[in-house]
Amino acid sequence: MNTQKYLTKQVLIILIVILSIVAPFSTDMYLPGLPIIVEYFGTTDAILNMTLYGFMMFMAVGILILGPISDKYGRKPILLVSLIAYTIISTLCAFSPNIWVFILLRILQGIAAGGMLVISTALIKDCFEASIRDRILTLTVVMGVVGPLLSPIVGAYLIEAISWQSTLIAPAFLTAASVIVSLFFTESLPENERFTGSVLGVILHQITLCRNKAFTLFLLSTSMLKLPFMAFLAVSSYIFIAGYGISGSLYSIFLAIDIVVGTAGMLVIQQIGYRIGGRRTGPIFIALGFLSGILMLTFGHAGAYICLLCFIPCGISAIGVRPYTISNLLKQYDGDTGSVSSLFNFTVMFIGCTGMIIGTLPWPDYITGLGTCSVCASIASAILWIILVKSGMKLRGMD
Repeated sequence: MNTQKYLTKQVLIILIVILSIVAPFSTDMYLPGLPIIVEYFGTTDAILNMTLYGFMMFMAVGILILGPISDKYGRKPILLVSLIAYTIISTLCAFSPNIWVFILLRILQGIAAGGMLVISTALIKDCFEASIRDRILTLTVVMGVVGPLLSPIVGAYLIEAISWQSTLIAPAFLTAASVIVSLFFTESLPENERFTGSVLGVILHQITLCRNKAFTLFLLSTSMLKLPFMAFLAVSSYIFIAGYGISGSLYSIFLAIDIVVGTAGMLVIQQIGYRIGGRRTGPIFIALGFLSGILMLTFGHAGAYICLLCFIPCGISAIGVRPYTISNLLKQYDGDTGSVSSLFNFTVMFIGCTGMIIGTLPWPDYITGLGTCSVCASIASAILWIILVKSGMKLRGMD
């Protein structure tokens, strides 16, 4: 465990939270403005959605590369470069002359956001004792909900008061402030614990970690539950604003309700998990995702409020499964924190990006698409979970 020389534990937690919420800030804040942006650039929903899943896909690439590199060169260089790059690129996004430049800049922005996200997870293990790590993970997730909770509301206000471009500049102010704080961060990875091979070697080392079949099956099973949630983010504004005709402000409240209930559900399931054990907790998340899919397909077309209620179990599943997954993955290896963080965040982002693409396919309607995504993702997750359990493979801290 690393002790910071200049930053208090509280300041470090705030920094970690900011690093982890930059990605949802980058997507959720401008969601209320998607229909407006379509008109601004004279483009289509499908092309504009490339700014969403392009961001997510290349954030996954940034995660996959920058996490292992931080195991070689340390956390601080990757942290500072990612923060500075994001601040500059996010500002440039607001002045994009056309949709294609906007998409390119969002891709570069995603890579920088990936560096911040993977470092945030690594710092939790680097800087906190195992006895309190789960509480810090939960705390950062709960506090991290404040960002996605407020960002659509703030975004809707900024769009109405200023312009949609302001939703891209606002996160840049947050990361610019984080640059100053990060200058006082004491490197958390000692020289003697760093990877000594080549850059390519440290990146490819992740393949070695994935040879642990229990680790990989658990990672894939739980990450599948993120797919329908990201599909929801990609198409929810079209369902509620363009489809049901609600205002941007009410839409942001809808997102807030989903996140608040999801967070509350996460805390309840976490307490249940302490009593029944980690191996029995996973199926709860899977069942919630499946239930949500069935409700969406059956009742989702009955109106905006009913549609939101149908999706809430999926929100609980997707939000609650994150701390559950990373907490158990970090227990599997004594070192390689950056690589484990990278594999986790890359898998979640890649599957989430896939969900965005699937959600925007030419379904009969977006609600049917979301319900189908949720059902299929839950079934795939259940199959992987059954293989893990029936094979008798062991996971540290869960058996």
